[in-house]
Amino acid sequence: MRIEPGDSFWLEKEVFSSAERQYYETISRRKTSLPDPAATKEPVCAPNIAAPAKKAKKKNKTMAEKAPNKLLYMNPLTMEANFFLETLNAVNQNANPPQLDPHLAKLLERIMVGIENYMDRNPTYVMPQEMAAPGEGVAFVQPKELQTIKRTFNCSACCNRLVGTTIAKAVAHLSEQHPNPNPNNQPIQSQPAHQAKQERKQAQVKARQHMTVQLPKKAKAMIVGEITNVFKDKYPIADKLKVIPEYDIIEQDLCKLLSPGFPKQSLRVYKFGSRITGIGNRSSDLDVFVDIGNTFHTFEHRASNATIAKLRAMRKFFCVSNDWRLINFIEQARVPIIKTCHLPTGIECDICLNSLGFCNTNLLKYIFESQPLTQYMCIYVKNWLERCKLTEQISTYSITLMVIYFLQLQNLLPPIAILQMEEPANQGVLVGPWVVNFAQKSFSELGLQQLQATVPVVKGFLRNFFVYFAKFDYEHFLVCPYFGQPNVEIQKFEQMLHARYSAYVSENPDCSLQLKKPMVVQDPIQLNHNVTKAVTKFGLQTFVDYCLQTAELLEDPSTNWRQRHT
Repeated sequence: MRIEPGDSFWLEKEVFSSAERQYYETISRRKTSLPDPAATKEPVCAPNIAAPAKKAKKKNKTMAEKAPNKLLYMNPLTMEANFFLETLNAVNQNANPPQLDPHLAKLLERIMVGIENYMDRNPTYVMPQEMAAPGEGVAFVQPKELQTIKRTFNCSACCNRLVGTTIAKAVAHLSEQHPNPNPNNQPIQSQPAHQAKQERKQAQVKARQHMTVQLPKKAKAMIVGEITNVFKDKYPIADKLKVIPEYDIIEQDLCKLLSPGFPKQSLRVYKFGSRITGIGNRSSDLDVFVDIGNTFHTFEHRASNATIAKLRAMRKFFCVSNDWRLINFIEQARVPIIKTCHLPTGIECDICLNSLGFCNTNLLKYIFESQPLTQYMCIYVKNWLERCKLTEQISTYSITLMVIYFLQLQNLLPPIAILQMEEPANQGVLVGPWVVNFAQKSFSELGLQQLQATVPVVKGFLRNFFVYFAKFDYEHFLVCPYFGQPNVEIQKFEQMLHARYSAYVSENPDCSLQLKKPMVVQDPIQLNHNVTKAVTKFGLQTFVDYCLQTAELLEDPSTNWRQRHT
């Protein structure tokens, strides 16, 4: 492209950049019954351009009267050319005419010769073929038809038809009414002529069910690699992150920041999440529950207006603080959170007003310390989940509950219901209707074996874990760490729960456990919460396919996975 110098002949480029707008303004003025006298005295373009002669105006008016009523098409290039010529004419009136580029001059000459040849043929108005005489007229393409072709010029109405690389070819293809719609002889599935949109969607879902999704390369590399490398890097960091001095600094700064906003209410900070349980990493967020006004025992299935108002009040303090940077305020979530970063430590925090996350963390810490095999398996499947890019639907907490349920079936972990049996010496602590405390009994008291987490043991249980959930009947059964028993039927499940659940659901019908989902994993403390309710049918099928392929890779690690899948 030729770059023109600033002092070139094109003096008023900004004035002529809105040619199309000025053209339509001229059209609208022509439609008025009486022309504006003031408009006839001023030029259409720049002040330094001479106004068109009266004869030219009269000619334009005559052309407009003879033109068809409906404006069919006008190339913007014709408008730009008109302004260009007027500008060139105005510049040529100066004492020193500009020196044009020889190539540009040759192009202008070709254009002028072409226009003269066209005018010598005594042409009529450009009209569509259906309105013109036989053999004359132009095949116009409607704008809505042009929109069916993407920028890559693939015609959606044809079977794998590449129209071309220029819009001219695309217009010709449409104007010729899709010639040769199947040039590559692609197989076309026979479908009803008027198939409903819903039926087509069901067909796509059915096709997905029979489609096997291949494991991502990063996940395969982790599976076929040495399992000791995963734990050598991940386990020491995860174990160290459970207790670090930075957490005390965050707690102190958080209390210092929020206390002035709630001077008449008590304020206490509780830390929870993957960092505290021992399966986090350096990029993990620190989850924080801020108890303002002794709300630990208050349960809200969905955050109330008062809770959201309190979070909004807290948000203002993060916005003006020099020690905190507000990242996001997720107000519409089931548990609204403030995402922020503590700048002195560089740790990102998710701050909420719901105490159940802290209660879940206490349960996981007890399980990980009592049966270390659980912690190793959760670290592995957490990284597997991230490499498979499934974390948008299946959370770390969800896959952790699935590991716990699997080990309960191996008689290596106790059912949560047994730990929460309300004995006289162990009164239940409630958050709303849910019992959140449990008896931290030793495994010898529970009659359970504590396994040593060696590499062969961890690898064997991981393989069996993936096999189990690859073959799990998600349609009829749910994952239930609360009861910790196999074959918990979805249809009969609510009848098995204690009276406290039934009483709460009867008073709040919209707050029952969401069982009509492709995948049901019940929270062992908040019993009406399906932690995998966001999983879609295709997401579940992808998870099942990944589990099956992972189990195969873990079964025979000596064979290269590329050789076995070719």
